[in-house]
Order: sequence, then structure tokens, then C-alpha cells
Amino acid sequence: MHGPADPRPPAPDFGRVSAEHAQTFIAIVNTLHSEPTAEAFGRLLKKNLEPDDYMLLAHLFEEISVLALHHLIPEALLFDAFAFDLYWDELREDVLALRAQTGNEKFCENFEIAAERAREYRTDRPPKLRWKHRGGGEAPPDPPGGLGVRPPGPRPRGAPTRPASEPVGQKDT
Repeated sequence: MHGPADPRPPAPDFGRVSAEHAQTFIAIVNTLHSEPTAEAFGRLLKKNLEPDDYMLLAHLFEEISVLALHHLIPEALLFDAFAFDLYWDELREDVLALRAQTGNEKFCENFEIAAERAREYRTDRPPKLRWKHRGGGEAPPDPPGGLGVRPPGPRPRGAPTRPASEPVGQKDT
């Protein structure tokens, strides 16, 4: 809680994720990874868009943003999984041009708002890949309790005291 003497504004609320949101989230993922959007989404991730990709993706992100901004799916879930702010940065010029061409100032406005909210979310949360910086002088400390919560009790026999620094399946042979 922030009191009257605390000059910091309260942290934005990006919603609470629960199991009831899983079905909607999976539907969004399936839409992004199925035709006709899958190839365009892949090109977006590689920053190699083709002319027909821009409006297809912008309109899809507009529809997903409506769900988030109307609290039908938590923004936290979307912004943790997807980079709406970076997607907007890639698609912005085409959206703004179409707004001007059609006179429809509302075109993709929810996507634009969600992108700004996603930027706040990203700024407020450091990357989860803390092990990427292990061993360096500026490595952040591990969070209390590690990256997951282990039940109280003795450590399982043979369990390492620290997680391995290489990704699973990448051990030297």
C-alpha cells in the first residue's frame, strides 16, 4: 500500500491469472499457430513481414487486445507470453497509414492501448532468464525460494544445490 507521503504511483494491475483462462489462452495460441495467420506470425517474429501480413496481424492483435482490455483474459497472461509492444512497433506505421486513409481513428486502437500497457508490463518485470548472467559481476541474486517453490523438507537425494546453468538437453556428451 502506498500512503499519502509515498510519491510513487501504485503499480499497474495486469490482472490475476487462473486456470479458467487456460482455454482462452490456448485458443489464442492455436489461432496464431494455425492458418491463415501462422506464416505471417512467424515472419513477424523474424521481422521479415510481407505486405499482406500487416493488416492480418494488426486486426488479430486488435481482437486479442479487446479481450484483455475488457478483462476477459488477464493482461499479465498475454504480456508474459507475447510481446504486444514489439508487435505494435512493427505494425504501427501501416496501422496509422490505414487510419489516415480511411478516416477511421478507432482502427486498432485497442491494440495500440494494449501495446502501451505491455510496454509498462515489460518495464516493470526483468527477464526471467537470470541464469543467462550467472558468473558475471553484475549477475542479479537469485530470488528467494529459487525459480520455483520446493515443499519444505530435506532436499531430494542427488539433487544439485543450484540449478544447472545450461538448458535441459544441452549437456555435453
